[in-house]
Amino acid sequence: MRHAPLWLVPAAAGGGFALIWLLDANRALFLALNALGPATSDWLWANITVLGDTVVAFALCLPLWRRRPELVWAFVFVALLGTLWVHGLKQVIDVDRPPAVLGDAVHVIGPAYRAHTFPSGHATTVFAIGGLLTLGMRSRALAAAALTVATIAALSRAVVGVHWPLDILAGAFGGWLAALIALELARRTTRFGTRPAVQWLIGLFLAACAAWLVIGHAQSGYPQADTFQRAIGICCLAAAAARLRRAAA
Repeated sequence: MRHAPLWLVPAAAGGGFALIWLLDANRALFLALNALGPATSDWLWANITVLGDTVVAFALCLPLWRRRPELVWAFVFVALLGTLWVHGLKQVIDVDRPPAVLGDAVHVIGPAYRAHTFPSGHATTVFAIGGLLTLGMRSRALAAAALTVATIAALSRAVVGVHWPLDILAGAFGGWLAALIALELARRTTRFGTRPAVQWLIGLFLAACAAWLVIGHAQSGYPQADTFQRAIGICCLAAAAARLRRAAA
C-alpha cells in the first residue's frame, strides 16, 4: 500500500482515458474546457500553458542544481523518456487537432496547430517534471502544489484549443511514468550521475534554458507570456547563483 501513491496519477489518467473513450465524450469535454478561455482571460491561459513548454520546464529544474544532485541526474532520464513518449507516439498515431476538426467552433489562444495531436507534449512535460519533484522531494505540500500546477497546465491545452482531453490524459500518463522510471535509473547510476563534471554539464544546460527565457523565448508561441517567462528565467538563475555563492563562501 505504501507504493500506491506512486501509481495514483497514471491509474487516474488511464481510467479517465478509458472512460472518455467508452462514453465517446472526447469532443464534448473538449468544447466544455475550451469555453473557459472566452469566459475568463486569454492572457491568463497563455501564461498558464507556457509552464508546459520544454524550455520553461527545464529552466524550472535549475534551482535543484547543487541542492539535489540525484534529482538533477534523474532530470536527464526524464527528459529523454518524455521525448521518446511524445515523439514516438506522434509518429505512430497521427490524429488531427481540434482546429482541423471543428474549425471556427474552437477558441484558439496562440498558434492554431492542426496535426499530430496525440499525445500532448505540454501535458507530458508538466507531469514528468511534476512527478520528478513530487516523488523525488517526498514533501506533501510540494506534491499537492506540483500536482495542482501540472493538472491546470495540462488542461490549459484544451482551453487554448490545441489538444483533445485524450491527448492530455495520455501525456499525464506518460510523463508520470517517465518520472518513475527516471528516478529508478538515476538511483542505479547515481555514482556516475552525481560526479561534479556531470553535474556541471547538466547545470550549464539548465542555466542556458533559463537564460534563453530571459533573452526572449519566442518559440513558445505565446507573446502574452513573455514577461512571465522572463521572470521565471531570472528567478531560476538567481536561485542557482545564490546556491553557488553560498557553496563558495
